[in-house]
Amino acid sequence: MRFTKLWFSLAAILVQSSLLIASPALADTYKIFTLDSDQGRFVYGMDASGDVVLSVDADNHGNCVHVVNCYETFIGGVLAFRTNAPPPAFTIDDGIPCSPTAPPGLTVLHAVCNNGREVFSARATGQVFADLYGGPNIVNLFPGAGDGDFLYLNSEGDIVWNAPRTEFWFEAFDLTSQVPEPASLFLLGTGALAAVAAMRRRLLFRQL
Repeated sequence: MRFTKLWFSLAAILVQSSLLIASPALADTYKIFTLDSDQGRFVYGMDASGDVVLSVDADNHGNCVHVVNCYETFIGGVLAFRTNAPPPAFTIDDGIPCSPTAPPGLTVLHAVCNNGREVFSARATGQVFADLYGGPNIVNLFPGAGDGDFLYLNSEGDIVWNAPRTEFWFEAFDLTSQVPEPASLFLLGTGALAAVAAMRRRLLFRQL
């Protein structure tokens, strides 16, 4: 049997399908938001959807005027509302402290793990500001961003940390999905249609 263009197309589709199903992306993609100042604000908790609640010692605006135990809720990286005590009711998903294996030459400062994921701040010898590392291949996610004292990671891979040199809390939403991207599905679909069309054309030609 000759290895025709038709069979080549079918083979390519099978390979692409197996890759999409069996090989999720290893490198995570993030969208970063600046939440609020880290002066007098501490993370009360984060949930699995990436919503974050900051505990404010004393706020001078919004619904928290000179009130202790004020809470700011961020949804999608944006301040949604402020409330006084008690704190908003939600399921906290912050991760737990852990001891990751860092690449040689790095000193781990803070680390947290959750649902098989890990993220940690580490500094190389002579380095002024620490970097944030994580992911399955232990890559440098955010150079110079890991110089804070606090680090949080939910089960979906979203990260919250403070950066004292900028005096703000930041959140990085993990945009990586195990589901094939629309562009990949489009290419797979068009390839399949092309193969079916070629097969139909060949069958019609044989019938003539």
